Amino acid sequence: MELEFREAKMQESWRSIHGDSPMPREVQSIGGWECVHASRMVGHCLGDSATGEIVSLSVDHGYRRQGIARKLLSLVVSKLTNDGAQRIWLAGPSESNSPAYLFYRALGWRATGERHPCGDEILECPAQPGGRFESSNSDQ
Repeated sequence: MELEFREAKMQESWRSIHGDSPMPREVQSIGGWECVHASRMVGHCLGDSATGEIVSLSVDHGYRRQGIARKLLSLVVSKLTNDGAQRIWLAGPSESNSPAYLFYRALGWRATGERHPCGDEILECPAQPGGRFESSNSDQ
């Protein structure tokens, strides 16, 4: 299966809809990657460079367990790191039977003991030697 990973152009999409209207800060600092198969987006991951938060990660059910989420997450972690994020984090489910719970922990993300206002727990991406962040193996 031929998958294409490409940088998501959030600001361009916003401009195409809103023209020259002032762009909100939340849109200015969001960046990410998407996975495309046969001209169809099958996954995406978005992060906020201003806060270091992974704000969204999703892969269509039929494309799961193929390394797509891992690769998208790794690409966005690298982007946030390159943009100067000192802490990379996300709000994730605290139910141990949730696939997302198992996924993030398998990649080394650690619970901080903090809670997001929605009730999810805050997880941090561990720093690698040299202060770089990495969400496990990015080659998958």
